[in-house]
Amino acid sequence: MRTKLDSARDLATQFFTFIGLCALLALCANNVAAAKNHEVQLLTADGSGQTMVMSPGYLKIAKGDTVTFVPADVTHNVESVAIPSAAKKFSSTMGQKFTYTFDEQGVYLYKCTPHFVMGMLGVIQVDSADNLGDVKKQWETVGAGVVMNKERVASYLAQVK
Repeated sequence: MRTKLDSARDLATQFFTFIGLCALLALCANNVAAAKNHEVQLLTADGSGQTMVMSPGYLKIAKGDTVTFVPADVTHNVESVAIPSAAKKFSSTMGQKFTYTFDEQGVYLYKCTPHFVMGMLGVIQVDSADNLGDVKKQWETVGAGVVMNKERVASYLAQVK
């Protein structure tokens, strides 16, 4: 036979279980809501007359954020060049929007494959720049293949803090 005390204990258990589940859901929802989506335009020309440019060229985001790369036309794509060692390389289809989730902190150097030689590169910093030295070394090597707008990458890398 159940007593009033048993019923009160059951009610208290249900109440605290409910409160715990609500707190867990709030925590999960907060983490999901914290991730942001950013956009990078892959432009043949921008408003200031620069050609073959990523806009923005430098972007600082948080771990877990996504970036959607939006090509201005069918001649553009994105491909990773130098990334943190634990990150996955990425490459998009020509002329197609592409969204990538940045799950590893560090500096990411990426390019538009057909316009690499013209200096169409960008830099994304995810939280701290643990691999900045490695990215700069890789840039010294691959940068030899860039004949125009080399100063862009130097300018973007200088913004990394």
